[in-house]
Amino acid sequence: MNLSYEKPTPVAEGDLEPHRKLSTPGLFSVDIQKHGDKMCSAARGIRQLIPRKHAVNVSSHMERLHDESLPGRCCYLMIGGSKMVLKRALSSLFVLTLASGVLFAQNSRLKIAHTVHHGAITQTQKTPGNLQIIFNNMGPNSSNAYNDTTGYYILGPNNSVGLSEQWIGVPFTPRSNAHVSLLLVAVGWISGTNLVNVGLYSDSGGTVGTLLAGGQSSAIPTFGSCCQVVSINIPPTAVSFGTQYWIVASSDDTNAPDFTGVFESSNLETIAGDVGSTGWFSFTTNTPAAAAKGTVP
Repeated sequence: MNLSYEKPTPVAEGDLEPHRKLSTPGLFSVDIQKHGDKMCSAARGIRQLIPRKHAVNVSSHMERLHDESLPGRCCYLMIGGSKMVLKRALSSLFVLTLASGVLFAQNSRLKIAHTVHHGAITQTQKTPGNLQIIFNNMGPNSSNAYNDTTGYYILGPNNSVGLSEQWIGVPFTPRSNAHVSLLLVAVGWISGTNLVNVGLYSDSGGTVGTLLAGGQSSAIPTFGSCCQVVSINIPPTAVSFGTQYWIVASSDDTNAPDFTGVFESSNLETIAGDVGSTGWFSFTTNTPAAAAKGTVP
């Protein structure tokens, strides 16, 4: 991985895989009916590179395939007046298509920011005492509520780091039926209009679904400082035991298209590793730090 650090200004990590993958049907797909003519043209363009000895005479069955289907026509070229199947040409086209799909996947990875801590520690603001915790991965305490030096970018379309617009959601599953009325997110501001959207969303096949309730805030701490959080009051919204929901931080593309910020990482989401049998060590992931509070039930 190519890791690039600039202190204290955050930079993009284009080569890092997201901690949680969105639900996708696969790496890429090809619409044969739509792109078949282009594939045929590409095959014709490289036909001179295929030695005659590698071409296979067309059988009557293959000729029928050629006559009845567009993909079949892509398997034929005219060399020396005879129809030939250019297996190597098609193999080359497949490799090129695969490479294009891989490049597209790399460019679509989530972007991560890094900085260094600065300023004095400010404890996380208190919430109403009558609200119960429905979900929380902040901590271990109000003076160390999250990792303020890294996280996933939250970006509007006109952001200052020159990256694609990016929104981030963190999932949670209630342990009982409840009503969420307060969302807390560890979002840090870098530049642009100081305004961020925060919402409670349903789940749709393992990824973010429909907005259930949400709000906005302009009270956003600076990225690299700890431990104030963005606090959003929402109408009491029912959530069900054992059902997954999402807390999402996003940009307001109408009122704050230049927003550039970071959904900072939880200190409590850890994994462990052992490299070269030298001993185990644990470290935090980039899972965003967030919380949902309300009443039970």
